[in-house]
Amino acid sequence: MERVLELKSVLLDNYTINEVERFLSYQLTVQERNLILETLEAALINVPNKAFACTQISAAWAAMIQDHSRIPVAVVCGDLAYRDTKLFVCHSPIPILTTDEIFIQEWDGHCWLELGGMIADASIFRTIYQGRVSKTIKNQIIEQFGEGKGALIATPEQMSINNFTYSPKYTLNDIQINGILRGLLQG
Repeated sequence: MERVLELKSVLLDNYTINEVERFLSYQLTVQERNLILETLEAALINVPNKAFACTQISAAWAAMIQDHSRIPVAVVCGDLAYRDTKLFVCHSPIPILTTDEIFIQEWDGHCWLELGGMIADASIFRTIYQGRVSKTIKNQIIEQFGEGKGALIATPEQMSINNFTYSPKYTLNDIQINGILRGLLQG
């Protein structure tokens, strides 16, 4: 219940109370689950395959879902832990730029999607397989999930059973998502 309150709080930063209530109560249909998987595949193909690109892949995936459905989806930023080891700690939100300036800087958090009561992370395996992560964590995740995986999609409870803790801190708004997409297109 505590996580639902945290999520609701961060959603209210960018969404109305009615949008948040709809978001929190939304149940995915079988067709929508299939659409999520189809758009995931497109995001994985179209976003460069590199570690630590959670903002780009999450923004692209969310935009694809929004373009093809009415599923309420949020790009959430925050902390990520695996087996109680913090992999990412989010100290601040991604800045909102008011001009067409380009923002290129490292950021300390992690991004994922939340939709229909699910957490959807399309970047974690890319980061684990290719990034500078501890050998112990990398080996534990590969042992648990195998190699060549694309994404984790599960309820918060299922994530917890699989040793992942996603702690929401912020959500991205449309201006931020569109800025990330523009940057992705510009290379």
